[in-house]
Amino acid sequence: MTTSVASTFQEANAALRRAVGTRIAATAAGLPSEKWYDPQDDDSPQRLAGDSLLREASVHPTSQRFYELCDAVKAMHASKSRDYGCPSGTDPLANIRNGAKFVGIPAWRGAMVRLSDKVTRLATFNATGSLTHEGVEDTLLDLASYALLSLLLYQEENNA
Repeated sequence: MTTSVASTFQEANAALRRAVGTRIAATAAGLPSEKWYDPQDDDSPQRLAGDSLLREASVHPTSQRFYELCDAVKAMHASKSRDYGCPSGTDPLANIRNGAKFVGIPAWRGAMVRLSDKVTRLATFNATGSLTHEGVEDTLLDLASYALLSLLLYQEENNA
């Protein structure tokens, strides 16, 4: 291997190592893949040509984006579970269960109440074109999460 080829290989290898380190840190922080790199940041590794190798060729880009959003919901659930779980940390849905128990309804219906809150927030956005405390994308991710939590709690109650 010539010196210039070896040098180019070492630079590419170093770039790959930086990119992997960035992805590991971003994933641990719960960032969605589109936030892994900052193209405006000179210190941020640029997307590598090999990024496309991480995706299945048979998956349509729209479906791939859907899968990435599912991953975002998963990461959000993991993050919020730490905040909302009971003090012992043994139940990541303690807040939903406790709220439902407080008003005397099944936990899955308690999750549906929270889902309804998100729909109401979106109705406000549709009517006014703005939201003050939570953006549309966050609200839609919460809505997806509450739909899944409602299903999970419904299945749990019905031993499904």
